[in-house]
Amino acid sequence: MERKETKARLASKPSGDSSSSSMPFSSARGDKPIKALRVTSTRSTCCRRSLSTPSSAASLTQSPASQSGTAPLFEDEWSYRFAGTGTRLFISSSNTSTFAAGGGMQFGVRQQLPQAGSVSAALTYGESEVWLDPYALNASRQEGKLKSAGLALGWSNILNTPFSADLSYARQKLGNERSGEAQGLTLADQALLQRNGNNYGVQAAYAWKLDKQGAHTLTPGLIYARADLDGKAMSTRRYGMQLAYAYQGADWGATTSLVALRTRYQTGNPIFAGQKADSRNTLLSLGLTRKNLFGAKAWSAFISGNYGRSDSDIAYFNEHIREVSIGMGYHF
Repeated sequence: MERKETKARLASKPSGDSSSSSMPFSSARGDKPIKALRVTSTRSTCCRRSLSTPSSAASLTQSPASQSGTAPLFEDEWSYRFAGTGTRLFISSSNTSTFAAGGGMQFGVRQQLPQAGSVSAALTYGESEVWLDPYALNASRQEGKLKSAGLALGWSNILNTPFSADLSYARQKLGNERSGEAQGLTLADQALLQRNGNNYGVQAAYAWKLDKQGAHTLTPGLIYARADLDGKAMSTRRYGMQLAYAYQGADWGATTSLVALRTRYQTGNPIFAGQKADSRNTLLSLGLTRKNLFGAKAWSAFISGNYGRSDSDIAYFNEHIREVSIGMGYHF
């Protein structure tokens, strides 16, 4: 049994909750920790419950108030390699959303192909904490778990080229959905806010080696995600670009990425006079890793940070995050 060090790559798969303007991004850090401490400051009212989101909202016409908090973070990947076959089984856990308190698991297999790169397939499962009725005002909102299960496929170094591609599908389900109840919406309008449904994602990237040693890599990429949910006012199309840089030296590693996305909703939100919550999403991620900590090859330490914004046409959906993670990793 061995733990595999992961390299910096495109932001997280577009599976999961796409029912609001939340950005389902993960950090650009390549080296996954065993234990870490996350300090975060967020502004988020609808529709996810973030690490420190207020349990009540006072107005539907204002941007959310700023909140701060800390939380432990556990991420890891275990893999088993079959000698001489190029086959590796893996189980990985990670926090799957920067804007929500939640996490996910992947169970899959990677296969190295002769002169063709590497392919992977994995079953995915995740949970995020959300508000059952995120539009309730001046009252304590009830929490619920948005659960997601699906499949992720990947192909890196396609035909021994720098190109890579990822596909994902996930079915998400929220029990006891109550969106719009507190606003006295009709059943037909409440149905437009349902968050159960299907998520699809596609990513493509080109890893450009900047030096002969391969220590510096610049990776531009394209991202597309579609959420076909039961509530058409929650169904979205998300598309955009990412530019990532990674440095891997003998003792130090560094990563940075910038993501810019547009999110468009299929139908207007009945609570806001039929206005769509279309948004512009950006995320900047930075990471620094010290390898061979205290002279021990198995140990490493890292610090990483995220700064993200989601500016919606409806102020109630605006989101803003500043996040720092500090931790240590162990490889064996």
